[in-house]
Amino acid sequence: MNATLITHPKLRLITTKSAKFPEGNRDAFRAIESHLKTLKGRRFYGLVYESDEGMEYFAGLVPDSEIEERRFAAIGFPITEVEGGACARIKLLDWTSKTAQIGVSFGAMIGQFGIDTSRPQMEYYRSLSELHLLLPIPAEQPKA
Repeated sequence: MNATLITHPKLRLITTKSAKFPEGNRDAFRAIESHLKTLKGRRFYGLVYESDEGMEYFAGLVPDSEIEERRFAAIGFPITEVEGGACARIKLLDWTSKTAQIGVSFGAMIGQFGIDTSRPQMEYYRSLSELHLLLPIPAEQPKA
């Protein structure tokens, strides 16, 4: 595992909840994508929250304008804010062939860095071939 530590900015996202994790995640993204003219240049995130019922997954899109945000909100898409802060990041190249590594990679980062449970674990879909796994971590890391 080759994780780097970064400071991730605060996010404001158009979101929709996956009906079932992980089987419904693709449909959650399609629900957002179906309202876009193009996917080119858009920034998509997956947000993973742990609850008493298990994992909850939300597909998210960074709106390109306040007008777009209001348009999505008007048709029932929640707007979700995610606080910024310290994150451990792993980049997965050719990620579509490595989906089995996503949970394992998050688990390894949690073991190494801990987790800030006040923020969701995130997937940032940088491109069709590059996925960034972002684990929120406590701001103060123990000294080695």
